[in-house]
Amino acid sequence: MRQSKNPRTVGSSNPVRHRFVTLYFAIAICGAADIAHGQNSRNELPIPTSPQDELTAIQRIFKPAPPPPLVLFPKLREDMRDLPAFVRDSKFDLHVRSYYRDEITSAPDGVAVKEAWAAGGALSFETGRLFDAISGGAVLYTSLPLYAPLQDDGTQLLLPGQLGYAVLGQLYGQVHLSDKLRFTAGRYLYDTPFLGPNDTRMTPNTFYGYTLIGSHGDEQSDGPTFRYGAGYIATIKLRNSDVFQSMSRAAGADVDNGVGIVAGLMNWGPMSLGAIEYYSQDTLNIAYAEGKYGMRLPFDISAILALQFADQRSTGANLTNGGRYFSTNQFGARLALGGQTGILTLGYSSVAPGYRMQNPWSANPFYTDAMIQSFQRAGEQAIVAGASYVFTPLGIEGIAASVFYYHGWSDAAAGPPTVESEWDFDLEWRPSFKPLSGLWLRARYGTSVVSQGGKITTLDDVRLILNYRISLY
Repeated sequence: MRQSKNPRTVGSSNPVRHRFVTLYFAIAICGAADIAHGQNSRNELPIPTSPQDELTAIQRIFKPAPPPPLVLFPKLREDMRDLPAFVRDSKFDLHVRSYYRDEITSAPDGVAVKEAWAAGGALSFETGRLFDAISGGAVLYTSLPLYAPLQDDGTQLLLPGQLGYAVLGQLYGQVHLSDKLRFTAGRYLYDTPFLGPNDTRMTPNTFYGYTLIGSHGDEQSDGPTFRYGAGYIATIKLRNSDVFQSMSRAAGADVDNGVGIVAGLMNWGPMSLGAIEYYSQDTLNIAYAEGKYGMRLPFDISAILALQFADQRSTGANLTNGGRYFSTNQFGARLALGGQTGILTLGYSSVAPGYRMQNPWSANPFYTDAMIQSFQRAGEQAIVAGASYVFTPLGIEGIAASVFYYHGWSDAAAGPPTVESEWDFDLEWRPSFKPLSGLWLRARYGTSVVSQGGKITTLDDVRLILNYRISLY
């Protein structure tokens, strides 16, 4: 990471000119690479077309499989139709990712720059079912430097020192006890509110453990359906790492403990209620609950009201806080109004004054989580207002854009008075025509200002991300 006491210069070159030259170069390469998806869903998932499409944090645990990507060799699948299901129903997918990130922080003591451009992605294989009950899979992740000045380290696209890496992030087996009950063991990717992929760099968080996930009820009926899950997660591979470590060490405790989890979600028409519990001995206990209700308003307007609450506290020997017990909580609310393919979002969150919120195993799942700031300081309140639009009704297929504004504040009871504000802009293209049906190209820009104890820090973050998912057969 390069630093300068003079906020107008970085090194010996003009930082603004250098930023834009590199930015335009990256855009050009991304646009030509057609052959080549943050716990906030706005950071990790495409812009939704309606409020109903934006899943809550617990709903994402049980989300349906994504649509199949472009198939390169469909005839190979036909040639395998007479083979056993273990081979016939196997999948071999390639996810190409290119990611450029440029971050400039201007503080009273100087300017810091982080910059890198990486390429890589994931190669995944999944078997069909053996005896209609047993299957397995593996995913190899990689991130390699394309442009990575050593003095600008810190983007988290690569290992420290701007080094590339490869890691077998998933290696799992599954027992399908029934069509609605599945046991998974091994390295796997889980998407839960406080234990999830945090997939906003080159590779996601993945985990080693054992889980049982099931459902009850007919999803096609008007009656209630119940989904549930439980398990034990022993280790985590963080998003910019090639090694697994214990869940407790990832949370800052000098001990090797895992996390026990139990979760449930009820859907009944326009309403959903969910809760999940995480417990790690001598480390951290997190209880999270959420509710969501949808309705139709006049003028063909759809509305979704969602509420969320999390309680966090240290456990046992309190090793995440030097042996001292702590507890805190956060409340959040969000109202989303949708018409055609446009969405207006309003949100609010509040953190208890005693202690900041912790997110050691995922990103922040609260509605006020932004591209740069998490707005989870002790005693912090925050609001968000934003709008998004998918341009399909205007005859522009695949283009979507969004803009969000965040504002947070905390008083002196939680330390120096702090005021934070941030603007986030998103532009994406997801064509539906072949051979680009698996392409997702994003341009993101965030700018934040933090005033703390009379000192002002500004941060500008540019991200260009190319994803291209294809299936080999």
